[in-house]
Formats: sequence, structure tokens, C-alpha cells
Amino acid sequence: MAGLLEHLGGIVGRTSLVCRDLLTERVSAPRPDEADIAHWYEDRLNEVLDVFRSADREAPVWGFTEHPVIGTWVTRMVVEVGVHRWDAEQAFDEPSPLLDDVAITGLDEFGIMWFPRLEGVGTLALTATDLARHWHYGDGDPGAPVEGTASDLLLRLMSRPSPVSLPQDWADAVDGLPPPPR
Repeated sequence: MAGLLEHLGGIVGRTSLVCRDLLTERVSAPRPDEADIAHWYEDRLNEVLDVFRSADREAPVWGFTEHPVIGTWVTRMVVEVGVHRWDAEQAFDEPSPLLDDVAITGLDEFGIMWFPRLEGVGTLALTATDLARHWHYGDGDPGAPVEGTASDLLLRLMSRPSPVSLPQDWADAVDGLPPPPR
């Protein structure tokens, strides 16, 4: 848990710096300087929430996508914190599904954030059976759609345990995708 809190605290801490100071170049993620990692993480989370409440979401800043703005980071943090909440629960064998907002935001974001980084994959169509929503990544005929709950679809695309089966090219690509630089 300490490792997860340090990782996530670094991410939300850097996001806070980028968005508060309108940085246009990558900065390193902060590291905890105190023994109570949970308190350090909570402080970083509260900072980023305060920044988001007062920020102009259209202000350009550094990011992982083309033309990033503060709103891109708001979206990124919904997914980042939501998926890592699932990771924390998974560590105790008690994971609950991702919240619908997290799964939808993550599946929407996937086409912008992650799909451009995949190589050698065909077109993929996803159907969230619980929400009657669809996502399409790539051009051309995707063949049979991949179906599952929105939570299970996003978890599989994020290389987490999930009952969803992806076509082999997609499974290999998402499982081998390195995370963005920290």
C-alpha cells in the first residue's frame, strides 16, 4: 500500500504543480519527505482538488496528449485515482467494479491517451453491456465486438485482471504498453 500511495501521490502532486503553475514542460513527480505516507498522499490529493476547483480548464499545460489543457488532467486524474482505488481493493482481494464515471471516462480517454501508443493492432469495437455504450478504436472493420461491463472493459485495457478477452494483437499490445513517464 505504501508503494501505491507513493506512486499515486507523486502523480497527483505533479499534476497539481503542472496545473497550478501552468507548466508547459514535464517536471518530476514529488516524493514523500515524511514518514506518514498516507498523510502525504492525502495532502497531495487535496492540493490537486483545490487547483482543479479554481483552474481554467482550457489553459494549456504540459501533458501526454496532443494539445493538453488542464481539463485533460482533470480527466486523467478521474481515471488514475479510480483505477488505483481498484488496485488497492484488489490487494485485499475485495475489488468492487470501477465506478461508471471512471470506466466511461477511461474508455473515452483510451482513444486519445493510449491507442496512439499501440503498434500493430487492428481495429477494436467495445460494447459495455451494462451501459449500452460503444467505443471504436482504429479505422476499418473491427470484426466481432468485445463485450463486457464498462468496468471490466477498462480494467482489461489497463492490463488488470478481467473476464474480458481481447483479440491477441490487442492483448499483447496493451499488456506490453509501458506507462507514461513518471
